[in-house]
Amino acid sequence: MRTSRLKRTAIVILALVNACLLVLLVSRRLQERAARERTVAQLVRLYETNGVSLSPALVPRTAPRPAPVEPPRSLSDEAAFAEAVLGPCIAEEVGGGIYRYVGDGGQCLLRASGAVEAALSREVPDPEGFSESLFAAFGYAALFSNLSEGSGTVVAVRMLPNAMVFNAELALTFSGGRLLSVTGSFVPSAESGDRNSGIDGVTALVRFLDHAVGSGEVCTAVTDVRGGYLLQSTASVSQRLVPVWCVTTDVSQYYVNMTNGEITREA
Repeated sequence: MRTSRLKRTAIVILALVNACLLVLLVSRRLQERAARERTVAQLVRLYETNGVSLSPALVPRTAPRPAPVEPPRSLSDEAAFAEAVLGPCIAEEVGGGIYRYVGDGGQCLLRASGAVEAALSREVPDPEGFSESLFAAFGYAALFSNLSEGSGTVVAVRMLPNAMVFNAELALTFSGGRLLSVTGSFVPSAESGDRNSGIDGVTALVRFLDHAVGSGEVCTAVTDVRGGYLLQSTASVSQRLVPVWCVTTDVSQYYVNMTNGEITREA
């Protein structure tokens, strides 16, 4: 009998402890939410004061902040891409980190930086389907298309898991059901880097506004804010994916480096 009472007492105590912990957790979450709402409201007012509209819904919350990535050059990926563009082809190294792939219908140059230049004349009965298959096979997502009756251009951008490489685009140009050119940037297989402790979205927006006011950049509205990567190439590293916040305005796009806060404007 005494043991049964002790068990009931222990259960009641544990339930009370859990209830207290739950109350503390809910209280903390509410405080964090209220603090964030105050911060966002202050940020929106700061933008309004400087003549720029910013919707509170655009201010990033817990968006991923990936770490830098340096994807190694993959000649096998490049060869597969060249064959997908040209059909059966042969490869030759022409120096300076450049590989040339030659097929019956033309050629494709691939540089260590990822730059692609393909000139060809390949019959493609279904340009839209061809583009979709090519992009899907190499991790690109379509952005724009003006195809009409087998002619036009299709543009896509490289996607990593949960992150876009903003300046790694590919453009396919067709005419009369023939693929004439492929230009842009090829990024081989790569995984998004682990989360880092870089600047958050609120800080990035403060940095951007300070830059815009200080440099005389003219814009009246921020229309989008998202995290992702910029593709860069240096003398020591052929490809480096740098994590950035992309701030889109009614005038242009700007990139805020998540690591050092440096701001660049879309070229």
